[in-house]
Amino acid sequence: MTKPAKKSTDLLIVFFYIFIAVLILCFVVVTLKIAFSPVCSADAQHVCVIDTWSIAGLTAAVFGIAAALLTFLGAFAVAYWWANLDQKVNAQVETRTNELIEQRVQDQEVKFQAQIESNVQAFETQIAQLETNFQAQIENNVKTLDTQIARLDGSFQFLRKEQVIAAMYFPVWEIEDWAHELLAVDPSSEVSVRMVINYLNEVDYFLPDPSKPSRLKTLRLMPEEDVLYYWNKALEWREIVKQQNIPAYIDSADWQINQRRPRVEAYEKQKAKELAQQ
Repeated sequence: MTKPAKKSTDLLIVFFYIFIAVLILCFVVVTLKIAFSPVCSADAQHVCVIDTWSIAGLTAAVFGIAAALLTFLGAFAVAYWWANLDQKVNAQVETRTNELIEQRVQDQEVKFQAQIESNVQAFETQIAQLETNFQAQIENNVKTLDTQIARLDGSFQFLRKEQVIAAMYFPVWEIEDWAHELLAVDPSSEVSVRMVINYLNEVDYFLPDPSKPSRLKTLRLMPEEDVLYYWNKALEWREIVKQQNIPAYIDSADWQINQRRPRVEAYEKQKAKELAQQ
């Protein structure tokens, strides 16, 4: 629908231009004819029968007709131009508006992209800072927790040691089952060494060390009256100490046993001699 109307408009404009050109050409031809060729013809006496004012009137008439036609064509052209003025203005306004809108959209898009990049960078910076602070806080908390765990472990080890020491005040044969249960829970406990020492203390009760002050013997209910029973018990616990494979425990148990071994061997020889005499 739009293309045929545009084509018709173009044909009318071409026709108007051709008509104006033809009119101007005719006007120029008439003007040149009047200027260079006589308007009147001579009579028999070779005298022009048309006076000067008639020629001036003819010239004015020709110019007037040309002016009228040009005025008419100009008015028609102006009317035609005004008829399409709203379309032209709308087209120009629409084009200019679209250009401005497109430019504004591009500007806003550039600003928006720049704002997004700035926000992303700021967000990444904040995230990195938060992550750093979080990692530092975690490390501090871990260090604090490790310190507290170490303190608790130290306190627990101290309490366990105190518990073992306190248990050693009871007769050694009464706490033997408890000592085995403790080793089952804590295989590295020093209760095994202390059991060796306590059984050797019972050996000292029967075979006191002459180099040390004598101990007061009190009346006690004992499972055996033979010193070799307590000696063999000490040797049994020494094997348990070896199974723990802790050098400090092994050295301590061996040293304690070696301190009593000469007296025990002397006792065994004396006992064997008494049995031989009987």
